[in-house]
Amino acid sequence: MSTSDAYRRFRRRLLVTMSMLALLATAVVAWQLLSSARDREQAIRQQTQHYARAIEAQVLSTIQLSDIALLGFSNAIKVAPYTPQTVDGLLSSRGAMFGNSFWITFLDPNGFAIASSRDIPVKGISYVDRDYFRAQLKPGNQLYISEPTRGRISKTKLFFLSRRVESAKGDFLGVIVAPIDASRLGETFENSRLSDDVTIALIHTTGKVIARAPLFEETFNRDIKDSNIYRALQTSPTGTIETISPIDKRSRIASYRKLPNLPLVVTVGSSNVGLALISQRHLLIAGVALFLIFLLIAAANIFTLHSYAASEEREQRIRALYVTSAETERKLAYSEQRLRLIADNLPIVIAYINRDEQYTFKNRRFAEIYGTGDNLQQVLPPAIYAETKPFLDRAFAGETISFERHIDREGRLCCDAISYVPDRDENGNVIGLFVMAEDISERKKHEESSKLATLMYENASEGMMVTDADGRILSVNPAFSRISGYAPDEVLGHLSYELTSGQQDIKFFSRMRQTITHTGYWEGEIWHQHKNGDHYLVSLRFNTVFDDHGNALRHVALFTDITKKKATEEAIWKQANFDTLTGLPNRRMFNDRLRQEIKKSARDQLPMALLFIDLDGFKAVNDNLGHDFGDILLKQVADRLHQCVRNTDTVARLGGDEFTVILSELKEPGDVVRIVQDILHTLAKPFQLKHELAQISGSIGIALFPDDATDAEILIKYADQAMYLAKQQGRNRFSYFAPFMQEASKMRIELANELRNALKNKELRLLFQPIRNLATGKVQMAEALIRWQHPLRGLLKPAEFIGVAENTGVIESIGEWVFQEAATQAAEFGNGFQVCVNKSAWQFRHEAVGVDHWLALLKQQALPPHSMIIEVTESLLLEANREVVERVQSLRDANMQISLDDFGHGYSSLNFLKRFKIDFLKLDTSFTENQALCEAIVSMAHKLGIRVIAEKIETEAQLEILMAAGCDFGQGYLFGEPISAPKLHHLLITQ
Repeated sequence: MSTSDAYRRFRRRLLVTMSMLALLATAVVAWQLLSSARDREQAIRQQTQHYARAIEAQVLSTIQLSDIALLGFSNAIKVAPYTPQTVDGLLSSRGAMFGNSFWITFLDPNGFAIASSRDIPVKGISYVDRDYFRAQLKPGNQLYISEPTRGRISKTKLFFLSRRVESAKGDFLGVIVAPIDASRLGETFENSRLSDDVTIALIHTTGKVIARAPLFEETFNRDIKDSNIYRALQTSPTGTIETISPIDKRSRIASYRKLPNLPLVVTVGSSNVGLALISQRHLLIAGVALFLIFLLIAAANIFTLHSYAASEEREQRIRALYVTSAETERKLAYSEQRLRLIADNLPIVIAYINRDEQYTFKNRRFAEIYGTGDNLQQVLPPAIYAETKPFLDRAFAGETISFERHIDREGRLCCDAISYVPDRDENGNVIGLFVMAEDISERKKHEESSKLATLMYENASEGMMVTDADGRILSVNPAFSRISGYAPDEVLGHLSYELTSGQQDIKFFSRMRQTITHTGYWEGEIWHQHKNGDHYLVSLRFNTVFDDHGNALRHVALFTDITKKKATEEAIWKQANFDTLTGLPNRRMFNDRLRQEIKKSARDQLPMALLFIDLDGFKAVNDNLGHDFGDILLKQVADRLHQCVRNTDTVARLGGDEFTVILSELKEPGDVVRIVQDILHTLAKPFQLKHELAQISGSIGIALFPDDATDAEILIKYADQAMYLAKQQGRNRFSYFAPFMQEASKMRIELANELRNALKNKELRLLFQPIRNLATGKVQMAEALIRWQHPLRGLLKPAEFIGVAENTGVIESIGEWVFQEAATQAAEFGNGFQVCVNKSAWQFRHEAVGVDHWLALLKQQALPPHSMIIEVTESLLLEANREVVERVQSLRDANMQISLDDFGHGYSSLNFLKRFKIDFLKLDTSFTENQALCEAIVSMAHKLGIRVIAEKIETEAQLEILMAAGCDFGQGYLFGEPISAPKLHHLLITQ
């Protein structure tokens, strides 16, 4: 088929002409179809309008008949004497005259039915709620037609007509009602339908369907306010529209008419399906006709075009023959010119050499490298020519040769790649050579560099992986296989993220990919999965290689297995921040978390509490059961503390038996007390340590942020001070920090500093309280009591400074001074006189009992060991660990006597009276309130060979009870206050 411009112009004009003819034919057919459809539709509209007028007249007849009956009875009731019996007789006598279409019912002024023309039990039924009754309560004489509804007694589908009945004087007598059977109207409509596609309906103006044919039962009282007919009724009382029925969803042409002065609308619809069928038939005929017309036009068009193309093709063939020879010559010349241009612009040397070694063709690159020589010997130095000659001979012999040769070019050693390709004549004889030469010096350098890079790639200790822009693995090195366990053929072509272990979520990889996309670089740590299933952590670094257009071409990943390194760092970090025994945060981690929680609480404006916990009785467990059991106890304490606090709280161990708890974000003040009480309760429960059972308790100090302090160090100090007060108050309890504790702590520090200088300044004093033999009344012993003559505070008793001395360790020096001073004074009191010296429990626990030193001092004073009585407390012997037992026993071995102070004041144990061979038992005066108990203790002591000293005797009554019980010695203010050594010496002389 021809494609010339003339052919295309002819074809375009022909197509335009034929198209106009086709459009004209189509327009004529369409106009005929439209006219036919419009006439049919107009006929249906006129038919439904006539039909609607007929139905309107029929309905009006029924309404008027019923209304005439209402008016007649209303007038009859008005003129007759009004009684229920009169009305009932009037209606019942005329009931048969109405037929089955309607009946009459009379309602009294209160809405109760009193008579009916039909024999139905309506009398006494209230209809006060019905609209047809309520509408007639106002004066007037209007006919009211109700919405469709079911009869209250008959359950029949009805609508009601009602009128107001008044007496001749205008008094309201009641409402007369005519219920009309809607189903009878439905039957009338059904009988009036001329065909199955016709619908007839009576509709109340409220949108409720009273009667419809067909589908009366389904449509009775149905609301059709959303229908097109109801909307059209709002603009015009009569009309005809094309609509889709809301009941059966069929398309119809419907005419409607509103009954004059009545709230009723008659609608008649006729289906336009017939119109559509006729239109389809006409359309089919028209379509066939148009198709035949189009077919004829197309055939004429094709024939005309084919004839024109054949003519034009003959003309073109003649013209082509004319220009062929000239074009061929021009193309040959152009082809040779292009080949020359290509050869001159190639980056390599192109030449042709004949068998005489003469160059018959050379490109521009040849002249740039080898100069203007015409034969091979002129171009090459002699040594290079000699090297090249064997290759040249082999090429002329018919072999294609490629080789490399090194040549000095302008003082630079270069490498050329030479290729000789034989050129043969028609007999196969070599008549010349095509020569190609290229300077490959730079390529050689790149090859060396590439070999070096490959060597590094293959022998690197880091795993290396190269992927494409989509992350698909292209290459891996041996270190990759060694680290991951995968051979190269197992991962090539797979996506790199398949190596990961799944410990990082998809958000992590999305951020990673975004970073690589935007920056071309990513570095971080990621978990991979070994081929054997183990997970290992790698330090991964991604770099992107871009092409000339800036698009990502390759991704190069380098990674190192840092699992062991991380584990070591983790272990070091845990050792630095966590207690190795309990696994709790240590002091360093605790301080860091405390500062963080203080910042968080300040930001959120929520209070925080710090608990400082010290275990009561832990040392006894360590001393009696050993440190292994103590370690088990500490672990269990840590577990119990964790169970008492919330997940957001921090439990830490500062060292020894000291624990802390950070209670953060306290929303309720009672949370602190509840948690602290839980801790005290759980610590007081027995601990099962292997086969041993241990009982301890806890003393807890509480400091609040920000009420008490806003600085971490101060908060810790305040909590420690509060804990110290809890211990002083009896242990196994808690105490809040109060400002007076800070003052007390400050005073204790000052007192401790002053106490260290008290010995140097000779501020300590020793008083003696006489101890009398109750049988003879003579003073045989005295208890040495220390006092501190403070330069500012006056005379201080032991209770005011001994505790500070024990906490600071000064008690060791004080205890030594007391023993020396007491021994010196005992020597003055005479042979046989005994002095009781109190020894602190701290001295027995901290190796401050120097028995050998004391014996040397007694020997120096010429005193026997039994002249000194060492007083210990009951609580010390109850503790009874190995070191305490050995130190008490060393006193017995040195023949010093032991007195047990405060017996009966705590948890008395008879076992240690025998175990420690007690010489004297000091009886608490509280036992004098029960003489029988006092006698039993004294009797028990005497049977054990122990003499009893009664303390704090202040009254004659107490003395009588003690003497009656057989007590041996007594001391107290009844006999005299503590006195100085000279006064005691004078007392002993004068007694």
